[in-house]
This record gives sequence, structure tokens and C-alpha cells, in this order.
Amino acid sequence: MTRFVALLVVLSLTACGGPPASTSPPRTSGSAMPVPSVSSTTAVFDLLPPAQPPAVGLGITCSRSIGVSDSVAIVQLHGGTTVLRDYADIAQPVTACSFGKTQYGLVLIDAQHVIVPSGSNLYAVVDLPQVRIHWFQLPGTQVATFLAIAPDLGTVAWLSADLAANTDQIHLTTHTGDKVVASLPNPHGGRCGGPDDSKIAGYSRSGKHLFILDQPIPNLNSLLVLEGDKVALRLAPDSRPWSSGAQPAFAVWSSTSETLYYRKDANIWNWTSASGPQNFLPGVSWDYPTISSDGLHVAFAVQEKNDLHTVSLLDLPPASRPLQIGNGNRTLPAFLNARQLWFKSESPGPCGSGGNQPLVYDLSDHSESPSIVDSPVSVWPATSSNF
Repeated sequence: MTRFVALLVVLSLTACGGPPASTSPPRTSGSAMPVPSVSSTTAVFDLLPPAQPPAVGLGITCSRSIGVSDSVAIVQLHGGTTVLRDYADIAQPVTACSFGKTQYGLVLIDAQHVIVPSGSNLYAVVDLPQVRIHWFQLPGTQVATFLAIAPDLGTVAWLSADLAANTDQIHLTTHTGDKVVASLPNPHGGRCGGPDDSKIAGYSRSGKHLFILDQPIPNLNSLLVLEGDKVALRLAPDSRPWSSGAQPAFAVWSSTSETLYYRKDANIWNWTSASGPQNFLPGVSWDYPTISSDGLHVAFAVQEKNDLHTVSLLDLPPASRPLQIGNGNRTLPAFLNARQLWFKSESPGPCGSGGNQPLVYDLSDHSESPSIVDSPVSVWPATSSNF
């Protein structure tokens, strides 16, 4: 659960904003592109069952159907209620499920499956909207951290800290058993997190690749990409710590391809199995990147000299350099669907006047409006380094 606390710290450290700046943004998409994914709508999740499944439910209720390809987002609304919003009709999104009062750590596998943490290495995969619960538990004899579940529900990725060997062991558990597929130096220990922390793992939409971003402290970060159970990319401080800013950070998959984007050496890199690492945006050091559900846009925050952030938008593939959007300082961007980008305003000081206001930027007309969403929790098929 240490990593979920880290995400809370990220949100608390980057809450508040300042001077206006905007320009005309990149193109908008006319219709959503198909999302390549492995259908898990009929899969039965039965990996790592606990010795005694809990007899209680999770308090989740759903009131309507959810399309397998619908853009969805689990969000916290004003007042603290956590819900799943369905953006099949972007102009009229609906609440499909309620998770009760504020809940952190929920992770969407797809539009119809969510992972729910429940303490003591205990988790549930929940089928939506039926609210069928499949409990699973990581081995309790080791310092274990949940990483991700593959889109076909056939693999659980998790991490165990081997303190004696000073390594983090990466496990893949399938129906054939458990396998340690890689080791990373410098186990994460018990730190609570920092402003440069983001998701520690994520499968690509096809499930072919998995990234693991191990974040003990910034100059000891490691980034690993697995193709199946084989290491396809490894960036790790095996011989000495990274110099300041050289460490990998803020990794995010494309929502429509097997392309991983990440920050390193004050540049943005992308990686595919065919090309390997490529310098994608030289001289750009992003925070909180997010990619729209149609894969046509990436938005991200950039920390300015006053320690506040601005948000920029870039076409994929790039037609020009990133263009700043938003009517002032903005931070924590997250695409809710192909057209709507959520972010918060920032102002000087911990909570400056006008800061910390949730907003939605509409790519179709470049407008910015107040949002009923206080904070995203998880988005799909849009992708995000933090949500």
C-alpha cells in the first residue's frame, strides 16, 4: 500500500497556480480510433486466491450498463463521493457506478473491470456493472507490492523486496505458477512518496508489454519494460546513482499503440520494441503526462521557475512543438476521454487565491469550464502517468 500513499502525496504536493498564457491548440479528432485491447469481458479471474475470502462486500453499486469500448473514468466528485463516469456520449456523461465516499487506489483494467485494494496485501477484481468480486492476495511472507493485472486477466505482476540482497524482485503469477522475471537494485522500503512519483506499473492496451517504474528515491529510480516475461528495456542505476534529473520518471503508454513515453535527462523519450529508446521531445521535462483515448494528443505539466506549472498539448504524431493551454497556471492534467482534459488551477503559496480549482478544457472549442470532478482516480482507455 506504500505506493498508493505515494500518489496521495503527489496530489497534495501539487495542488495550487498564476499568470495567464495560452495559444491556439493542436487539431482535434473527429471520431475515436479503435482501441486495441484484449477482451476480458468473459474472463474469470482466479489467480492468487486468499485462504479465506472476506464475507463482506465492497459497497459498490452500479445502475446502468457499460459498453466494453466506452471511455470511462473513476473520479471523486464534489462532496467526496467516488463514482465511475461513462463518457460514451461526451456531451452527456452519466454516472454508471458508485464506490461510496472517497476511495483511493482504485485502478481500471478496462471499462468493465476495476481493481480495489483492501489492505494486508488483499485486493479484489470487480466485474462491472454486475459487481462480481474476485478476491486475491499477494504472498504474506514477503514485503509485497501489487503492480498490475494484464488486460486478459491472466497475469498478476507484483514486487517483493529482498532486503538482504538489496533488490526488488519482479514476479509474474499466472495459472502455471509464479516466476521471478527480473531484479532491480535498491528496494523501495517505506518512503511515502514525493512530487516526482507516478504510477509504478502499467500494461500496454494489448497486454503485450508491461512497464515497471521502481521509485525508491529519485536518483535510484529504475525503469523496466517486459515483453511477456522477457526484459525488453532496462534503465537502472546498477553501478552508481543517477545524477540529478537523469533518472527515468513519469512513464505512460500510448492509448492506441505499443509506445511508451517517459522522462529522462530533461528530455522526453519514447520506446517501442522495434525502435528502442528515441529522444522524442528534446529539452522538455514533463510532469503528469496523459494521452487522450483516441491516441491523438498528449498533455502534460511543466514546472516553471516560480515552481508553479503550466499545461501544454501536443499532437501525436507531432505536427509542431507543444502549445501551452489553459487560462493561467494549471497542473495535474488527465484526459477523461478523447475531447475533455481535466486539470487544476494553481496560485502562489500553498493555497493562493483562485488556486486548486478543478477545470475541464474542451479540445473542440478550446473552452475552459469549472468541473464537478474534484480529482480523477483512474481513466480508461485514456492513459495517465498518475491516474
